[in-house]
Amino acid sequence: MKILVIGGSRFSGKEVVKLLAKKDYDVTVLNRGKSEQVATPFYKPIKHEYPKDVKVIHADRTNNEEFNKVLEGNNFEAIIDSCAYNEKDIQRVINIASSEIKNYVFISTASVYDEENVVYLPISEDEQMGSEAEDCPVKYSRDKRRAESLLKKNFEENNFPMTIVRPTYIYGPFNPMYREFYFYDRIMDKKPIYMPGNGEFVTDFVHCKDVAWLCAAPLENKRAIGRIYNATGGVATTLNQYVRILGDIIGNEVKVTHYKPEILKKDNMKPDDWIEMFPFMYDNHLILSKERAVIDLDYKPTPFEEGQKETFNWYKEMKNPEWKGAYEFDAKLAKEIEKE
Repeated sequence: MKILVIGGSRFSGKEVVKLLAKKDYDVTVLNRGKSEQVATPFYKPIKHEYPKDVKVIHADRTNNEEFNKVLEGNNFEAIIDSCAYNEKDIQRVINIASSEIKNYVFISTASVYDEENVVYLPISEDEQMGSEAEDCPVKYSRDKRRAESLLKKNFEENNFPMTIVRPTYIYGPFNPMYREFYFYDRIMDKKPIYMPGNGEFVTDFVHCKDVAWLCAAPLENKRAIGRIYNATGGVATTLNQYVRILGDIIGNEVKVTHYKPEILKKDNMKPDDWIEMFPFMYDNHLILSKERAVIDLDYKPTPFEEGQKETFNWYKEMKNPEWKGAYEFDAKLAKEIEKE
């Protein structure tokens, strides 16, 4: 099968390309070539290398002429898109897709759900999406919803073959987001974790390799056409328990300081760098159902502690020796907490 991966150089996209190459597909990666050269500050810079026989082409997907030119004459049977963010990105793919395409897999996000009005947990793929209005406060979520709506419309009206994958928080080696690494650094450096709220909201997490697997599996399963799948670790835990698990893995005692989230709304409480802030949602449950992926695709997510141990061991080896944890904001938080 001739497959195009749009993105494919970072995190889950990297894992998608590795997985497809192992399956001996004819794989082409399209991206701007910029993320291959960007060093993430908290782990060592690594020269990016694609698996053998993977073809790589560079183009800016937001430039119609450039995008069309590099893909002209390529009749891909499947496309996996790890970096489409809005309707325009989706429409460009629909425009260049050949009549031979068997599936287009779009990596969306769990943030498309209307989290504040969820009635049942875990959240199934049939749960209502949030607002697509212009005044929606979270532009990223709104644009992903619009992208999904356009895809669904083209599937229903034009039989455009598509599958949507909605990951929860993704973790794992090469994560460019300072999330689990935020906790690793603090626990290793024996710094307190300042957690907004009481830490009892329940969240789930998914390993980057599981997201990659869920992107590749629909290519070999016609049942996945027109379907939406949550990418979840299959279990959920409170934020307090999450921190305890990481502490046990690292082997250090963890001190957690809870504080009222309203403190963060004060004008003087804007950090110099958002990398200093607690990295997860702390005022809503986020628990996704894996049932559909299990039934349709025989999905088996990585056990959470196993995935975190693997990721922590990778981080210990790959942590940039020049990187120092970002703790400057802690002093401001401590002063405000004392006032309460």
